[in-house]
Amino acid sequence: KPLKLNLKCINGGEAVEDHQIFRLALATSIIGLLGMVVFAGQIMPREVKISQIDRGMLDEDVTVEGVVQEVGKSKTSNTYFLKVMDGTGEITLVIFDSSATDIEKGNLTIQGMDKRRINAVGTVSEYRGSMEIILKDAKSLRIVS
Repeated sequence: KPLKLNLKCINGGEAVEDHQIFRLALATSIIGLLGMVVFAGQIMPREVKISQIDRGMLDEDVTVEGVVQEVGKSKTSNTYFLKVMDGTGEITLVIFDSSATDIEKGNLTIQGMDKRRINAVGTVSEYRGSMEIILKDAKSLRIVS
């Protein structure tokens, strides 16, 4: 015998049965999951000014936009270090080997980004007491002008 709950205000004055509660829960779950799938690609990390980046943001994904002031390359690997300035401050954008290789496959050179305005999405990190941003992937870097 199904359990009847006394939720008469929901079901027009009649008792709500288990299968009705199950259907309602299932429908709500499916709608929620579909919403997550549809909107997941539209959720962007927040855009911040470089001067706002601090230790409280470690491991947080952020978007920054600024002009590349200097491009450096590791002597031991294909890792690049871009000094980016946005008018409020300066930060190093680190591009590791795998992302650098993918960027250069797309007819761009990282050296050619010097003095260009870029938009980058990455993770806030700290290295030897200085804040930096680790580029998320090759698709997370674009030249604005």
